[in-house]
Amino acid sequence: MRGALTIPAARRVFQMSLLKLGKDNWARTRPTKEGLAFIALSLFIGFAAVNTGNNLLYLTFGIMMSFVAASGILSMINLSSIEVKLLPGGDVFALTPATLRFSLLNGKSVIPSYSLNLEIGEKTVFIPYLPPKSVHGTPLKRVFTERGWNKIPEARLSTRFPFGFFRKWIRIDLGDVEVLVYPKIDPVDPGDEIFREGPGESESGKTGFGFDLRSIKEFRQGDNPRLIHWKMTAKTGRIMVREMEDEEIKGAVIEFRPETDKTRLEHQISRIASLLVELLNRGFEVELITPDTAFSSSRTGGSPRPVLRYLALFGAEERIRA
Repeated sequence: MRGALTIPAARRVFQMSLLKLGKDNWARTRPTKEGLAFIALSLFIGFAAVNTGNNLLYLTFGIMMSFVAASGILSMINLSSIEVKLLPGGDVFALTPATLRFSLLNGKSVIPSYSLNLEIGEKTVFIPYLPPKSVHGTPLKRVFTERGWNKIPEARLSTRFPFGFFRKWIRIDLGDVEVLVYPKIDPVDPGDEIFREGPGESESGKTGFGFDLRSIKEFRQGDNPRLIHWKMTAKTGRIMVREMEDEEIKGAVIEFRPETDKTRLEHQISRIASLLVELLNRGFEVELITPDTAFSSSRTGGSPRPVLRYLALFGAEERIRA
């Protein structure tokens, strides 16, 4: 008996694999309110046809049942051979709405797809039309509550095409894609925060390319010809150049001493990340001293990402990816 059931089961799996219906190659179906009303009306007409023997009622019942069958088949074809991928996007911060971009590829050769809904968690985006052999990009807003590596919630692709009688959906396989979520960034005033000013920010004895004149000296090999002072050159008969004071560089040192309490630690990390971003936006050269390393904006090219990555993964080593 078990062997007799094997052939139909294998045939069903083979047929479904041709449709390529998402992660587990199977579509779930749930009737809508309109669908339930249509099925109830169909059954009523069917019972009436049996009781009366009226051929017109039999014909009407058959047509209505054909609509139900066609709805199931067409919606399954509508969902088939669609591949969804997460595209690289911008920076993502905790407790802040982030825009995730997805691409939908319709792998069918000649058949388009209509009225698709991409669902990620509780968020949904509507794609009215997806031509065959084409790629459509769509954004979707999502808020991540925790810093560090976050997995994308289960993705589903659903449709009510063609008649709206049934809602059919498939599970989408996004692979092992994870999103690095930086700590939450809040508006801060550096004047209200505690940090040390870095050395050299008030020094003005360095020569450079600032706007203030420090002195006039005789030209030497390696001096910038654009700084030649022509009036003094004509007066002395020797080539004289202007020596400019270096532009003032504002610096700050932030010390990160982790709190032991988890709630206070999360608040501390968010505060440090917010202060770092604000100081960099104001033109400061920032150095962050942590228990195991140190970061300097001069060595990171002024980008806050190396520090934000460290803070995002601090205390969550099991999430760190190479």
